[in-house]
Amino acid sequence: MSNAKRVAIVGVFSALAFVIMFVEFPIFPAVNFLKYDPSDILALLISFIYSPIMGILVLAIKDILFYIFKSGDIVGIAMNFVAGFLFVYPTALIYSRKGRMREILGYVVGITAATGGMALLNILVVPLYWKVPLSTVFALLPWIIGFNAIKFTIDSVVNYIIHGRVAKILEPNKERL
Repeated sequence: MSNAKRVAIVGVFSALAFVIMFVEFPIFPAVNFLKYDPSDILALLISFIYSPIMGILVLAIKDILFYIFKSGDIVGIAMNFVAGFLFVYPTALIYSRKGRMREILGYVVGITAATGGMALLNILVVPLYWKVPLSTVFALLPWIIGFNAIKFTIDSVVNYIIHGRVAKILEPNKERL
């Protein structure tokens, strides 16, 4: 596949991921500022089909676009990028050798990395950003951990179901392993 075609695909998937970021809803109504959006699925798809780096590029582009056109919240969008990175990169890196067992292992590692990493990042960032005591963050921590575990599990299940089909469309000569 030509580099131009890959660049075009990354551009299209980044734009789609940006649009999908607007489809958001809280998983836990008690903490409605934690909103699920399925945009990281597109980055994971590209990571599985092409490479982890291309998936990270999709994450970066969709987050930059969202920052410019909607949020204006650099801390929130940076945390969104870190969460996506912590999930997509290890998942795709482990899967890069293909196979269902490696794929499942990749999901488990990615979910764990993103959930644990975001718990730690929230402990470090939220008291400074929201100007709240650390005790407030610790009170929210079970919600944050649960949210990220659910979010990235949903992303994993959806990717597990669709990535083989999408790979066949984007690279018709490539067989699914």
